[in-house]
Amino acid sequence: MKYKKIDVDASKIEEQYKTSTLVSKVLAFRECNDDQIKQLLDHPIKLTENSSEILKLVCERIQQAKTNNEKIFVGGDYDADGLCATSIMVDTLTILGIENGYYIPNRFKEGYGLHPNIVQLAYDKGYKIIITVDNGVKAYEALEKAKQLGIEVIIMDHHEIEEKPQCTYCLHPDYFDEPFKGLSGAGVTLQVANQLIGANPKHIALACVATMGDIMNLWGENRIIVRLGLEIINQHLVPHLDALLDTTTVVTEKDIAYQVVPKLNAVGRLQEVANPNNVVKFFLQNNPTEIKQFAMQMNELNNQRKQITLQMNVLAEKKNLDDDFIIVSDERFHEGLVGLVAGKLANKYHKPSLVFCEMDEVVKGSGRTANGFDLYSFFQNGFEEEFVNFGGHSGAIGCTVKKDKFEQFKQKIKNKFANIDIQEESYETACVIHESDLSLSAITEYLSLAPFGQGFNEVVFAIEGLKIKKTQLIKQKFLKIQFENNIEAIWFEVDPSVNVEKLKTVYGECTINDFLGRKKCSLIVKTIE
Repeated sequence: MKYKKIDVDASKIEEQYKTSTLVSKVLAFRECNDDQIKQLLDHPIKLTENSSEILKLVCERIQQAKTNNEKIFVGGDYDADGLCATSIMVDTLTILGIENGYYIPNRFKEGYGLHPNIVQLAYDKGYKIIITVDNGVKAYEALEKAKQLGIEVIIMDHHEIEEKPQCTYCLHPDYFDEPFKGLSGAGVTLQVANQLIGANPKHIALACVATMGDIMNLWGENRIIVRLGLEIINQHLVPHLDALLDTTTVVTEKDIAYQVVPKLNAVGRLQEVANPNNVVKFFLQNNPTEIKQFAMQMNELNNQRKQITLQMNVLAEKKNLDDDFIIVSDERFHEGLVGLVAGKLANKYHKPSLVFCEMDEVVKGSGRTANGFDLYSFFQNGFEEEFVNFGGHSGAIGCTVKKDKFEQFKQKIKNKFANIDIQEESYETACVIHESDLSLSAITEYLSLAPFGQGFNEVVFAIEGLKIKKTQLIKQKFLKIQFENNIEAIWFEVDPSVNVEKLKTVYGECTINDFLGRKKCSLIVKTIE
């Protein structure tokens, strides 16, 4: 990866906020406004009170259900956000003493969201109210069925509203004030739980997982949810998450994103051998032995997912990847994992990519974008003849295409994409700092700006003025570099063409290496020039 150096003037920020030069440069580099700087520097100790009128009405209706002894059914979703949202809602209803039930549909047999047959089953079992979490705004047929049967529906969703849903209540970030605009499905559900039973550590931790899992923007209430969630997780107040984590050090947002979220998602992706309804049961479980046993099963399932994905990657790499828009298909691909392979291809080749699983009458696929290309808008018009269904957003789509129209579909993509001028970004930006900006206190202050993620990623620094003391090649793969002034670096993907001894600039991320109580300023090297 090539980097463009950005040298910023951070003197005003440093003077106004009394931040270190390193942190001041980060804030200037990210072009943070006063409100964002305040969010980054403040560490609230509790969730923000949500005074939304619709939230108040929903909570009153749920309390009324308790008074009237009405049963409530919760309809969830099979991804990490949906599983966490379902667990929060069911646990809240149980704590309130409301009789309830829940169901996560089968990804392959039933598909996403609330369906009319689920509404009918809920009605047959005597449920008076249905609450959808992390879905519902597009469940038009199911909502109509509920209306016919006299069932009240409360939607708690965060997906894009294309047409106002016909239901009694709809809780959605669009209907909230700041700072609640960017909530995940579990984040929306947490608002209800917090109003009804107060701040519950497990619920906050689950909403933290969901926020990272759905790659939500980490500003506003999302930042508070993730910060508080990580504090709760690091206090070992949620044994379920302890059992899913592989680290013995301080748990970060990266650990949640790369260790916990994939394991939850694996259950939904491999539903021929797993049932996501059991994940909700897991989060509601209080028996330590059963928690550990189920976590082990999820770990094994995720390892299985990794192996299948690796095999699919090998198959995909043998396909034609020369086109500007990558499209690959195979009957051996697993339909639950095509999105992961599409993501790997898009990241590796910097091209929008579609990966399909070939079935008897249709091909089911998933797409991932590259270079900021709006994938959703590209497919919104002109493919009605080929699509059986289609959905997604700018960065990722899912679709089912008629098999007898698949070749026509691919040709349409090729023709349409040929007329689009894509300005590929050939570099990323790096914030220029100097060796004198690095100190244990400055890096500690920088790391306290976490959580890092969507909307506020970790910064790649262009560090000038470093002087090498010693280099060491480890396992013929990693280069360890010791600089003067107690600074060290590790380069995992060494470029053999680079002459390290003549370095002018090191591009990398800053952290602290704490080994046997001896702390050093540490750099994770991206490249050197």
